[in-house]
Amino acid sequence: MEILVLGGTVFLSRAVAELGVARGHNVTTFNRGQTGPPVTGARAITGDRSDPEDLKKLAGMSFDLVFDTGYLPELVKASAELLEPGAGHYAFTSSVNAYSGWPAHADYHQHGLYDGDPDAVGEEVPEGLDESAPYGWRKVGAERAVLRAFGEHRSSILRAGLIVGPNDRIGRLPWWLDRVSRGGQVLAPGAPEDELRLIDARDIAEFALLRPAGAFEVTGPAHQINRGQLLGEAREVTASDAEFTWVSDEYLVQAGVEGWTELPLWVPTADAPGLWAQDTTGAEAAGLACRPVRDTLLDTWEWMRSIEGGWQPSDRTPGLAPERERELLAGWTG
Repeated sequence: MEILVLGGTVFLSRAVAELGVARGHNVTTFNRGQTGPPVTGARAITGDRSDPEDLKKLAGMSFDLVFDTGYLPELVKASAELLEPGAGHYAFTSSVNAYSGWPAHADYHQHGLYDGDPDAVGEEVPEGLDESAPYGWRKVGAERAVLRAFGEHRSSILRAGLIVGPNDRIGRLPWWLDRVSRGGQVLAPGAPEDELRLIDARDIAEFALLRPAGAFEVTGPAHQINRGQLLGEAREVTASDAEFTWVSDEYLVQAGVEGWTELPLWVPTADAPGLWAQDTTGAEAAGLACRPVRDTLLDTWEWMRSIEGGWQPSDRTPGLAPERERELLAGWTG
């Protein structure tokens, strides 16, 4: 199979490129060559998809599968329209943010998608759009650009949930592994029985290579793991002596802790009842399979330790500062 990965050097797009090479496919990557090292065994074409002249480097090429993690409708539209004559299938990674009612409503599917515009230019969004909505609105616009170019039978719209695994540049799960590895009293938000759903980037890659036709919610299966199990397995994987102090949503809210952005993988349940309410039955019927979360933890921890100087959070990585965590634990009376 001939595969084109738009990107191909970091996290999800890298997982697709590496899997394609490992499976014996002919993989081409298209990126600026600035973010990550090239994938061994893939043909690298250097270019900026936002530059029409650079994008023309792909004109006339034939691919069985194009994989795209784009964000701005204008750029996704340009890529899809240029590649459509020579491409068999287009897999676009969208997000559950595409649903206007997610995560504020448990029944967010009933609220439908944002009315994203496939012809939106740059970062434009409609006036009056809620401040939390532009990302999802743009993703829907990009989805519609792909569907207009390729049709529903030649495209995969992959509405991903929380993506984890090696090469995670944002570092939500790595932050937890790092924190647990340092041991001591660890602030654990919410309750041990709170259910989570995660998906390894490599499992999205596997699913994309199947070229399923349609739109799918792509994350871990229902009842995949709860917070207590996740933190317990993180402790085992890192061989840590960490002890978890479970702190209620109400206390964290009163203390002004920002869900997700300050404390990874946590948002008050009352504020986001739909956070982990994805419906993956369609994706599973089409071939989505998720590895055990423990395998992802092991591989992510191995990757973190392989980094020269050890894994360090980036400017984009959420997480409590040590002094903030100590302050919160000291004030918690249970």
